[in-house]
Amino acid sequence: MISVSRTNLPTLKQYNQYLKRIWQSNWLTNNGELVQELEQKLQKRFDVKHVVCTANGTSALQIAIRALGLKGKFYTSPYSFIATVSAPVWEGLKPVFLDLNEEYTKGPVISTHVYGLPNIVNKVSPVIYDASHAFITKYKGKSILSYGDVSIISLHAAKIFQTVEGGALATNNDEIAHKARWMRNHGFKTRYSFWGTGINAKMSEFHAAMGLCMLTYIDKMIKRYRNIINIYNRQLGYNYQDVTYYPIYYSSEQKVEKAIKEFEKNDIYPRRYFYPPLNKVFGGKECPLAEKKSRTVLCLPLYYELTKEQIDLVLKIAKKTL
Repeated sequence: MISVSRTNLPTLKQYNQYLKRIWQSNWLTNNGELVQELEQKLQKRFDVKHVVCTANGTSALQIAIRALGLKGKFYTSPYSFIATVSAPVWEGLKPVFLDLNEEYTKGPVISTHVYGLPNIVNKVSPVIYDASHAFITKYKGKSILSYGDVSIISLHAAKIFQTVEGGALATNNDEIAHKARWMRNHGFKTRYSFWGTGINAKMSEFHAAMGLCMLTYIDKMIKRYRNIINIYNRQLGYNYQDVTYYPIYYSSEQKVEKAIKEFEKNDIYPRRYFYPPLNKVFGGKECPLAEKKSRTVLCLPLYYELTKEQIDLVLKIAKKTL
């Protein structure tokens, strides 16, 4: 089976080296030494002051919302993964959707770097960037995670960099980082006192161990991703750089549905990222451009272990069905 993504794993020997450290310390969670080590390495990689690891990307977004004290409305695009909107709605916020050709003139904004393509919002504050697809993305020579008040990232198993389940906040704001750290741990200040109300959104040592292993592979994986992206670009006429999903667009939804059937005949499973548009899920005004993209997009397989033969087969069907 050729799926849209596939988890890359370290060797068992490498992972076991970290497991030995966990067994020696008997420290499984609650801001353990492996979580702290992973945060420090990611801070250096992203060139940001703070990285706060969490249980998943959704909890990272919820904590970012709380750390910024957001209330009432927020502005966003309907063309994103459902958690971009469901997390703030869960926190009591109401989405106001803007179409893809509309500029943000008010905040707060939650802006997604869809597929890893930069979507920078200027002259509006506060801004949370959903950078779930943007681990490797740079903008003007800097990691995309260094922009905005805070960026959140998913470290789910399907991502190019994974901790099995996990997420993180990246920020240069000391206050946001401080709040995020106690908010992810029930609000604890000391053993018997609290900064405020928090939740349990901690990353465990076992998940951090996976992340530390995968950091040793990430540059090799990025090189392979770029190679596959360049092959797709040359054959399909797109010009993507450092995306972690590879979208192609059909002229109609009917062609997308026919293409999916053709791919699946060959045991290939692309995915309609992102469908349906979120204004149809949560309610909101019509957004024709976002809705058209959502109806006509199909993301092709993109992962480290794709072989030349598999890439050729994907391209053959893509060109046949476009």
